[in-house]
Amino acid sequence: MIKDWMVRDVITVTPRTSVKDAFSLMKKHNIRHLPVLRAGQLVGIVSDRNLRRPDCSDQFHSWDDFYRIDDVMEVEDVMTTNPMTIAPNAEILQAAIIMIERKFGALPVVDQEQHLVGIITVPDILKALVASQK
Repeated sequence: MIKDWMVRDVITVTPRTSVKDAFSLMKKHNIRHLPVLRAGQLVGIVSDRNLRRPDCSDQFHSWDDFYRIDDVMEVEDVMTTNPMTIAPNAEILQAAIIMIERKFGALPVVDQEQHLVGIITVPDILKALVASQK
């Protein structure tokens, strides 16, 4: 089940968090996805992919050239709104199928009241797969 493999201590941001601060959190914690909460409710998710500049050349001189990490843009300017979620009691296979079909790297995990209780990522699913083969 998802609840057995999800990350419970989720690092989150708000829609008003600067993109620069979101980028810093991702780098500091070595993560690629941040659920976005407004008044405790999940309203979006931002990934490192959301932060990349679509028009970036192959050569860049600093992270500012490759990522949109200025002090002006906020997470709400780049986040994916109304993200697909999964329940903690769902099976790992269900999450894997969603991630493959939608090309997601993570799914927020919400309880029956739609409160964020965790996040499940591709590496978490791979760990579950390996454990199931032992």
